[in-house]
Amino acid sequence: MWTISPEALVYLRKNGSACLTVDQPLIVDGCCLQISEPPAVYLGEPKPTPGKKRTPGSYTTLEVHGIKLHVPSHLSRLDLVIDLTRFFRREKLVVEGWNLV
Repeated sequence: MWTISPEALVYLRKNGSACLTVDQPLIVDGCCLQISEPPAVYLGEPKPTPGKKRTPGSYTTLEVHGIKLHVPSHLSRLDLVIDLTRFFRREKLVVEGWNLV
């Protein structure tokens, strides 16, 4: 089950957003292993990828703490957390609990 950390909720309220999208994860295939980076998180509805059509059902919409959360359908049943990270004064939403392999 997806959750949103209290810090991320404060960030969302500060930005006046009630909708989040978790992007499709980037998968890197090698000869011996497959690694997937944590997906990006951004405010708003899913954005169309230039040159690609989004297939129906590719995203699942969840309601988490009153926030509409769009996640890739194949990730909708995972136990992950949307959190807020800070680097100097820059704030960014991230997915916590992601396994690289």
